[in-house]
Amino acid sequence: MTTKLIQKKTEDWINEEKKKSHSITGNLIKYIENSKLREPQIEAIKVYLWLKFVGNNQKLSQIIKEGLLYDEEQAKEYDNYFTFGDNYITQFLNQFAQDNNLKKLQKKLVSDPHGQNIKWEDVLEALLHNYVYPNYLFSLPMGAGKTFLMACFIYLDLYFSKLFKNDKRFAKNFVIFAPQATKTAILPALQTIKNFNPEWVLPKAEADRIRQVIQIEILDALSSKRKDKLQGNNPNLEKVNRITQSKDFGLVFITNAEKVVLERFSEEDKLLINQNSLLYDEKKAAEVVKYNDLREKLSNIPYLMVILDEVHHTYGKSENGEKKLRTAVSILNQHNNIVSVIGMSGTPYVRNIVKVGEDEIKLNQIQDIVYNYPLNQGIGNFLKIPDVRKREVKESVFIKEALTEFFRDFDIKYSSGSKSKIVFYCPSIQKLNDNILPAVKQWYQEHRPNKDKEIFKYYTTSGKREKEYILPKDSLAIFNNLDKPYSDKRVVLLVAVGTEGWDCKSLTAVALPRKETSKNFVLQTTCRCLREVDNAEKEKALIFLGNGNYEILESQLKENYHLTIADLKERASDSIPVIIRKPKLGILKYKQIATKYSIIRRIEKDPDNIFRDFNLKEIKKRFSYDTQLTKARIGEDSLTHEIKFEQEVKAEFDYSLNDFLYDLARATLGKYSEAELFTKHSDELIKIYNLIEKDKEWFIGNPNFEINDIAKMIASLLMEEVEYKKEDIESNIEIELLEWDVVNPNMSLMSSNGVLYKFMPKIDTKNIRVYQRHSEDLKEDLNIEREKIDPQDLSFNYIPYKMDSDFERNALNDMLKMSELSGLEVYFNGYKDGKLQSFWIQTPDGIYTPDFLILKRKGKGISKVLILETKGKSYYDDEFRRKEKFIKEIFIKYNSNFRYECFVDEGKNDFEKHMGRLREMLILL
Repeated sequence: MTTKLIQKKTEDWINEEKKKSHSITGNLIKYIENSKLREPQIEAIKVYLWLKFVGNNQKLSQIIKEGLLYDEEQAKEYDNYFTFGDNYITQFLNQFAQDNNLKKLQKKLVSDPHGQNIKWEDVLEALLHNYVYPNYLFSLPMGAGKTFLMACFIYLDLYFSKLFKNDKRFAKNFVIFAPQATKTAILPALQTIKNFNPEWVLPKAEADRIRQVIQIEILDALSSKRKDKLQGNNPNLEKVNRITQSKDFGLVFITNAEKVVLERFSEEDKLLINQNSLLYDEKKAAEVVKYNDLREKLSNIPYLMVILDEVHHTYGKSENGEKKLRTAVSILNQHNNIVSVIGMSGTPYVRNIVKVGEDEIKLNQIQDIVYNYPLNQGIGNFLKIPDVRKREVKESVFIKEALTEFFRDFDIKYSSGSKSKIVFYCPSIQKLNDNILPAVKQWYQEHRPNKDKEIFKYYTTSGKREKEYILPKDSLAIFNNLDKPYSDKRVVLLVAVGTEGWDCKSLTAVALPRKETSKNFVLQTTCRCLREVDNAEKEKALIFLGNGNYEILESQLKENYHLTIADLKERASDSIPVIIRKPKLGILKYKQIATKYSIIRRIEKDPDNIFRDFNLKEIKKRFSYDTQLTKARIGEDSLTHEIKFEQEVKAEFDYSLNDFLYDLARATLGKYSEAELFTKHSDELIKIYNLIEKDKEWFIGNPNFEINDIAKMIASLLMEEVEYKKEDIESNIEIELLEWDVVNPNMSLMSSNGVLYKFMPKIDTKNIRVYQRHSEDLKEDLNIEREKIDPQDLSFNYIPYKMDSDFERNALNDMLKMSELSGLEVYFNGYKDGKLQSFWIQTPDGIYTPDFLILKRKGKGISKVLILETKGKSYYDDEFRRKEKFIKEIFIKYNSNFRYECFVDEGKNDFEKHMGRLREMLILL
């Protein structure tokens, strides 16, 4: 539920930011949308930016308490809406209870709406796992690119922390945790973060600048308990110490929890490490110091973001208390340096219990998910299309049939040169060697003689009983390189590895023969073979299940994704047909007005003269401040005995010559590059920088002046001066109004996060699947609904309309009931995906596309047009006001048959209050 609310708020915010020509986030999103990132990565970034800029990087519980996720129109659709009034916490819990069919919780809410017996704020905190730091979980299926998404977040935070210095919403350093050392494939997978191209999220200049300062380090030195450890040293600590001595920005450490968390010690051990004990052991005590020093060093790194891969491992409790990975996070936060914790998981289903008074509610899924990309949306997009097969036969037969079908239907050589592979997940090392491997070898003798080198087994041995099954020393290297074109392995047998983080794209089939297994294991392993190689739309994978595992997969898909196995076989339709009602509305003629500026005289400036004449004394005089420390006493009437002391500013001057040149080049908006400034004007610029450095204490302490403002001042002096004249240029426009230019128009039904868009006429969520399969039912239902609200039959040029907000939808609904519209026509003009030739107006601040057009005809032609805009108060900003000013003062001056009116919503989505003004406008039309 939280995910859907955040997704809706994010979409509304992003749409508005993209309309603003000077919006940093809006322009950044436009750039990212045209990058090589996948759809789920882009959508997750949008949510991430909303959490940072609108949610202010607060805990989810605080975001809910402040009403940032509240949607009144949506809340009204739930029972008991009026019971909770404007209490955002109980309104949220009321919706949560009904969405999850938690009848006990709903009953308690209704009987205690004001929290006299139950503190609902505490219930909300418990529901969202009650961490002391902002904790956001991004749920993306395997193959969606979680590792590169981590890199996106890292580069974005570094970019914004440079832009907004000392803004605590943004991290400057990062620690990435793999869940545990035994997850063989995860740590190597995380290291691929080094291969990320930051130009996918940032323009080249910004990407290059951050690329120069970022430093990614792997803390994977051997545990201090290993005998082959370097004697007396802690390589991880040495590495961190060496780096942090010279840097405190752009540090990225990748490790696992065991490198940070202090190992548990028995009572006997505690005596060994106690200096006052007779049993004190210096070597044992040294081990503890090493661990403590490392975690202390990491916890002192400022502005720290922690990223947890496979984060579902951190929820709930272990036998010894809190999960080790979450303990590691708490240790890193001991000095409150953590900005936020970001979790990544493809399987966010962990059972947990929340206390509500004396009762409990049981939940199957983690609740602090902020973004969720459904598994089935990835199929055919970036995941192979799975062919799920079920065979309930004895194990030896099952194994042979799986191999036969794999080599018959999925024997593939991919463009990379790698060959398709099948994996058998085995319940134990003994079972693999004694039962499954012999069956595989027997099949090979019959069907692929002399090719048994293609069979590969991998696991880690620990117990004495497993000594006879020890693998060759090169097994790990072979496992890590299975995806390479030179690998000759085709059949892979695994025990307790390869279930998470295993990036082997040429893995094309999974077979699960065993009877007894955990439910989560089935869902995790079946997805391993779905990673795209070249083109997921054309690639298929085999999932071969037996002995009840098919039923487990079915139940897990329903429980966690609301899917069935049938949904996996074919990517679900995510669009519905648009019904064109009046394809020829007629010709609309109007004039676009452009402002032309002609330069009369241009005055070029000599940079050397500017640099030579630059006067720092004038700046210090203009932005002067009291550099002294004032001490005083409290007297009877006021402060007395005032004494001033010269006070030295004790702070680091973090502004180099390179920073100065960068700021100056950036402030000239491309007129001068850093290289050009330094090669042509280095002497004068170094003199200016030396003056700045000489007075660094003044700059460090100045509350009225930022050091990079000097560069802006110099840049303004470098700009050439011009004299110009202004004139308006008219362009005659003639368009087929609101005309589709595609043969089979479709409209997206749901957002990528599975949220149903707002439609007019309203589309019922319950009928979505019917509309996807039987579009004729959609046409019938929409026409029935239209007849209820459109008796004049003069409103819908196409149906359904996809609306940006409830205010838009309510506006149209209320307008269609007005008798004053008799003889007029009202149409929606707001669909913005390029398929509709919408009416638009060019303004100096960008294109303006109005929401509604009301038309008056004379004969067959359109004689008058009323432009109507609906705007949420928060979006009625300075940029929109400038566009509106242009429409009122310039556009209408040249288009006398047009009128314009904007209705601003105060936050209640109430259009009825504007009906009086609309009636006045219609009378004058």
